[in-house]
Amino acid sequence: MTENQTTNKSDSIEMKKTKNNTTLWVMIFLFGMPYVAATYFYFNRDNIDLGLTSNYGTIISPVRSVTDRQLKKLDETDFKLSSLRGKWIILSIGSSACQQDCIDNLYKIRQLRKAVGQEYKRIAKVFFLQDKNNLQSFTALLKDYPDMDVIIPSGSEYERYLSIFSYHGSDIKDGIFIIDPLGNYMMMYPKGADPSKIIKDIERLLKISKIG
Repeated sequence: MTENQTTNKSDSIEMKKTKNNTTLWVMIFLFGMPYVAATYFYFNRDNIDLGLTSNYGTIISPVRSVTDRQLKKLDETDFKLSSLRGKWIILSIGSSACQQDCIDNLYKIRQLRKAVGQEYKRIAKVFFLQDKNNLQSFTALLKDYPDMDVIIPSGSEYERYLSIFSYHGSDIKDGIFIIDPLGNYMMMYPKGADPSKIIKDIERLLKISKIG
């Protein structure tokens, strides 16, 4: 073998090594970046702009994980919020007397789900009652809201459990609250919030979210 042939063979081997190394790094980049991005998002999720800079609702920062405890539905059957994991939960809290603000919230929540069209399957509706004084009259209201899970007070920790939804001392009665598909309380609206603006927030959340 001549010196030129030896040189050419060495160059060919070197080029193959370079090509193989390049391919390896491209593969690492393509398959590794999603993991890196997901890890970064997880550890920095409270500082990342999710496209909600113009949101109407109040962002809960940092988000609050809602403790999963045994609850009771209106029909006295057991219930846990984790049974709705994987869905966006639109939740309200109010008295069983259900005055106008309470009635408005029931209507708003129903309309929110209708407004998102086919995306309604990604949403669950929950109402937490703060008392059981007027269950009969409240039950009568529910004929127009058949797919809403209504939770009644149960146990000495129930009131403390609901307090997680208070943000900077805000009143939770007749508010509307959003829990993400991972079980995190992440947005709130006070009593009397504009339903059309809430709908825009929900539509934006559903659009940017890859979960739920």
